[in-house]
Amino acid sequence: MRPSNTNVDALGERDYPIEEQDLTDEQNEHRTETLRAVRDNPNAPEPLRQLAKKMLSGRLQLKDVLDDAAGHRALTEGLAPLREQWRTMSPQQRQATRQYDPDEHPDRGGDAGRSPRY
Repeated sequence: MRPSNTNVDALGERDYPIEEQDLTDEQNEHRTETLRAVRDNPNAPEPLRQLAKKMLSGRLQLKDVLDDAAGHRALTEGLAPLREQWRTMSPQQRQATRQYDPDEHPDRGGDAGRSPRY
């Protein structure tokens, strides 16, 4: 157990910014922020939260997620609701989702970067 008065996390629990050489600084920052949001979201499934923690601690890289049994399971289970949502969409809704470009809708405020919801 960690003393509550220390600012140093236990080894393996440090919160590192993600830095992939193939990505821009902006992309790396966005991915790090997204992983932190998943990690800190009490409504996110626990396996996804654990996966985000592993990636932020540097114990798992994105390229290795599917090779990690827990990572593979977390992603496939986490995507199941999206798969069901896709199956229930009409062909018109699917086409609108495919063509959606968040950069064309900067006035959407908090929805920027999200696909349209149906």
